[in-house]
Amino acid sequence: MKSVVVLVLAFASVVAFGEAATKPTSQSTAASHPTTLAATPATRPGGAGASTKRYPTPAELIEKMKMQKAKRDATPKVAYFDLANHISEKPANFSLWGQTDTLTLNSVLDRIRQAQEDKSVRAVLITLGDESPSFAQAQELRDALLKCNKAGKQTFVYADSYDTAGYTLASGASHICMLEGGDLMIPGVGMSAMFAKGFLDKIGVKSDAIQIGEYKGADEEFTRTEASPELRGELQKLTQAMYEEIVDGISINRNLTKDDVRRTIDDCIIRGSIAKERGLVDHLIDQDGLRQLVKSETNEKEIELVAEYGREPREMPDFSNPFALFAAMAKRPALSDKPAVALVYADGMIVDGEGGDGMFGSAVGAQDLRRALRTAARDDSIKAVVLRIDSPGGSALASEVMWQAARRCAAKKPLIISIGGMAASGGYYLASAGETIYADPAAIIGSIGVVGGKFVYKELLDKLGVHTESFSKGRNADLFSAHTAFDARQKKLLTQWMRQTYDQFTERVMTTRKDKIKDIDKVARGRIFLARQAKELGMVDEIGGTTDAIAHAAKKVNLKQGSYELRILPVPRSLADYFGYGGPETMRPEAGAAMFHPKVTIAPDSILKVLSPELARVLGRQVQMLQLLQSHPVMLVTPVTIDIK
Repeated sequence: MKSVVVLVLAFASVVAFGEAATKPTSQSTAASHPTTLAATPATRPGGAGASTKRYPTPAELIEKMKMQKAKRDATPKVAYFDLANHISEKPANFSLWGQTDTLTLNSVLDRIRQAQEDKSVRAVLITLGDESPSFAQAQELRDALLKCNKAGKQTFVYADSYDTAGYTLASGASHICMLEGGDLMIPGVGMSAMFAKGFLDKIGVKSDAIQIGEYKGADEEFTRTEASPELRGELQKLTQAMYEEIVDGISINRNLTKDDVRRTIDDCIIRGSIAKERGLVDHLIDQDGLRQLVKSETNEKEIELVAEYGREPREMPDFSNPFALFAAMAKRPALSDKPAVALVYADGMIVDGEGGDGMFGSAVGAQDLRRALRTAARDDSIKAVVLRIDSPGGSALASEVMWQAARRCAAKKPLIISIGGMAASGGYYLASAGETIYADPAAIIGSIGVVGGKFVYKELLDKLGVHTESFSKGRNADLFSAHTAFDARQKKLLTQWMRQTYDQFTERVMTTRKDKIKDIDKVARGRIFLARQAKELGMVDEIGGTTDAIAHAAKKVNLKQGSYELRILPVPRSLADYFGYGGPETMRPEAGAAMFHPKVTIAPDSILKVLSPELARVLGRQVQMLQLLQSHPVMLVTPVTIDIK
């Protein structure tokens, strides 16, 4: 490649030099170029008085390029990360070109780690936008910045205004920057539980639900007009624990007293100047002044701001060539000879069959996860597996399918669990399959309980003037009919079924955690905990994020940093995959991965966008629960949505 560049440069120089030797140049032009050499003849036959400009030789051009490169290499680098857009937990299921531009938490953490270890990087700069990461994500990013600080890098975070999650992230930086006219808004913790019984009564719909575990509360949003004392106590306990998590994090990392932080929360909205006076912000500056600020704080005359630091450049396909276009669609990252740690995601409501991303949130399908874990187990290049979970639970049957698949994988390779924002109910059911569980500090854990039932629409249909008739044979043929409520015998039958599901749930948990959880009854029955409380009770092994879980998995199989690659499963599929053109290098044949065909659900979300984010999450979750009940009457799902502004 280098020889080609040299030849091209040499050819260009020869052509340019030949043109200059044959074209007459005016005296005024020659006078404007002080580089014209005296040794060049001033006159030529047929062109008296004409002068010729000397062009650099190829060797001189190459030397100049080397000097420019050396100057750039010597200039201190600042790794820049623009986090103005949404940070997702997992890559998108589908990408037109088989690769995804989705900004994932793990990709950002990995690039910050690269900056931490890169000797040419002097500082790290992060800018935030209107959409902050989730609170659990913010804690992981904050901890990554703290590691950079310890490695001797200066770290800067800028936002026009900060909310709780954004400020939690920024609290790990050595320099918090903010617009002077901006606001710092930390209102506290909000947890929402919506109770729809009054509405259902008005329209003539009855929720005929049963729950196992008096603290579960997942049926109450459809069967009560307000929280039961048991559920209210759990939510108050969780709210207090989350509040203290916010206070402790800011207090420790900003060297403020807890009372100072609590006063900030009570004041709620603080202008930039006040925030700086209180030591909450270091610099009041606009975004355009960041470069000069970084230069000043690092005592550097010049810096190179490396945008998209650590991100591999994307090659644009040749749209004029259909064959090249299809080749680009089928292209996959080259298979590495390095051993790998697989990272598998379980993100969203747990559903039977296949999952995907839809209008009301993401869903993880039992079939999808089973295939991904099967791939990881069969691929000899994969030495260990990290299962990243952020799920409120869902279908009881799907949870069992996933648990079995995870245990089968764990029998062959170390399986480490990383919990993000939540592993509740079915989410914790799945988490218990791992040998070691890591959890983000603000993760919600537990909700070991069962809820099930059906909705009866007969009264609604009567109001609408719709008459229905049922014909059945068999004592329980109408067990799940939407036209009749459970009779006493059917309710007893369903309760027994759910009790068996609950007993199986606790048995699954104790299969792997019998030496860690002293009394399952004290952590079950629907109770919910924050990660630190769950750790004290033996439900979690370590407080830490994805990076910690991956490092632990690598250590289990004696892989040192840099000696292995991280492989995301499943690999995002491209348009060509759906036309059957996957290319010869699509999958490792020994892994059996070609069996994996994740479902892609594309649905408009304009309806939810007109609602507040809090209301959209609550309604979206309720719609998902209704969908689940239609397909499977027994669920392992948590009763609340969390809202931290």
